[in-house]
Amino acid sequence: MSEHVFAVPTELFVEKIHTNDNFIKINFTQFIEVLEYGDFFERNKIEDDTSFKQIIPYIVFKNKNNKFLVLKRTENQGEKRLHNLISLGIGGHINKRDEGYTKEQTFFNGMDREINEELWLSHSAKYVYKGIIRDNSEDVSNVHIGVLFEGYVEYAEIKEVDNFESTWLTKSEIEKLENVKLETWAKITLENI
Repeated sequence: MSEHVFAVPTELFVEKIHTNDNFIKINFTQFIEVLEYGDFFERNKIEDDTSFKQIIPYIVFKNKNNKFLVLKRTENQGEKRLHNLISLGIGGHINKRDEGYTKEQTFFNGMDREINEELWLSHSAKYVYKGIIRDNSEDVSNVHIGVLFEGYVEYAEIKEVDNFESTWLTKSEIEKLENVKLETWAKITLENI
């Protein structure tokens, strides 16, 4: 059985969100209005289809020392287009099994599942919505929309140690990294946190 992922028609997204910025600071209720037009589609049929925007919760984790969880994707990680790139966010597709009574509940079910699949958390985190990442400059980001949250935690550890290398760095330490390639979404996030 093929994976079904939650997506919104691109035309509708553009109609509802009137900007070409790569980071969109709309309130969360406006975003939920956009989600209402979404549905589940076979991933393999829309993975490269620019007429859909797949919705991805993208959570950046920050600890009490003002350090962010920084991840490097290994070649074992599923999305080949992102191998060996540095990421600041945890997240992934919203799947059919995440479906709730409302589209908002479906979104948060997917977000919770992704966090629990990828991280060990010492305590529950506090999540703060920041905005929407939309980047049409690369093949992978052109068919996805990132919904950026900051997650405040005491401690978090990556579960998928075969798929990611991880460390904790301050924003200034991340900005000073040399000879590393940040994912486009990580660059946009860094500018907006």
